[in-house]
Amino acid sequence: MNTHTMSKVRSTLKALLLASVMAGSNAALADTGENETQSRATSMKPMKSMGHMLLSKRAVKHLALTQSQQDELKSLFDAQREQVKSLRGDKVKGEHRDAFKSLIEAEQFDKAQAEVLLEQFQPQKREMMLIRLETQHKVYHILTEEQRAKLKQLRHKRMAKKHHQHQSS
Repeated sequence: MNTHTMSKVRSTLKALLLASVMAGSNAALADTGENETQSRATSMKPMKSMGHMLLSKRAVKHLALTQSQQDELKSLFDAQREQVKSLRGDKVKGEHRDAFKSLIEAEQFDKAQAEVLLEQFQPQKREMMLIRLETQHKVYHILTEEQRAKLKQLRHKRMAKKHHQHQSS
């Protein structure tokens, strides 16, 4: 293949990858989990949110969370979920999906249009990341030093396990 054809193939592949990311972005952006660096492509299991993990029976027991901490965390995660839900909006999701689908299915890839679509998506993604960071900050300050250390150990175990699973597949 010549350089021009390779460039077109790369652009098309990038657009397809972007569209697949966009299709799964709602779940990924709403995720407040510990596995933010883990892509959906490396795991067949759906990503769990930080709230789901921290409020699981196992984590509550391992971290020795008090009932007060559990209630505070639940309220925090519920508020975050509502913020993300209102920010996301179904209309925007459908518009982005349709626009990316049209871009992918077009005879010629329109890089300028792709960039315009990405620019429109950036403010929403930025807001979602801001919500996520703020929630993680609040969670950190709800936990005691000992609980933070235990959570860090859990994260390392989890990442090592995922790394090992990824390596063996």
